[in-house]
Amino acid sequence: MRIPRIYHAEPLSVGKEFTLDEDASNHVGRVLRMTSGQRLELFDGSNLTFAAEITHVDKKRVKVTVSESQSDDRESPLFLHLGQVMSRGEKMEFTIQKSIELGVNVITPCFPNAVE
Repeated sequence: MRIPRIYHAEPLSVGKEFTLDEDASNHVGRVLRMTSGQRLELFDGSNLTFAAEITHVDKKRVKVTVSESQSDDRESPLFLHLGQVMSRGEKMEFTIQKSIELGVNVITPCFPNAVE
């Protein structure tokens, strides 16, 4: 079975017991129906992943103990530069938003030549 990867907003550290937040607890306990003794992978946005084991599950809370951590740098080594023609309305804002989400480093707006 695949080990679920769960985000935890607070900083994690090895050897400590944590209670997952309400959404994560609901997902792990009710949706995935995981029980005590099963393993999870937690991450907190610090370029580290944490191996954890579920220690307690009830209706609203899931407690886990972190056993180890390892480096997990997912940042792309590529430098991406996007040249984007100006769009009307909210299309330009949407293009910028999605480009940033995909990892574009620089966006250069391009203006089309006006033909008279």
